[in-house]
Amino acid sequence: MEKTIKYGEEHILVSYEVAEFLENDRKRQETESRSDRRHISKSDFETVSVATNSVNRHYLENIVLKNLTLEKLQQVRTIVTADENKLIDLYFYDELSMEQVGLVFGDISKMAISKRLKKLLAKMRSLMET
Repeated sequence: MEKTIKYGEEHILVSYEVAEFLENDRKRQETESRSDRRHISKSDFETVSVATNSVNRHYLENIVLKNLTLEKLQQVRTIVTADENKLIDLYFYDELSMEQVGLVFGDISKMAISKRLKKLLAKMRSLMET
């Protein structure tokens, strides 16, 4: 079943479910808008402002920590060998399976690649902590 709705200046034909969803969403937004206008006082605004600053500070701290971690990871990648970097790229960035990575390294078994990867990750974890 389809229904014609007004979208901007045009009338378009959409399914009944879409029309119902859009109408309910419009009603919800109107209700929230009326509620916001009635209930915001100066003290409410100040509380929201303080909470927002706290959230922004937390968000910024997370960004800084992420950037520092990525910078450290880049430094660690300069320390590990070319084969180890190739293993990282193939497995994590190119998303090859361990069998496929083994073929790239010259028909090495999945178990051998798994062991190399485990050893490499432990090495990198140790280097990240220093």
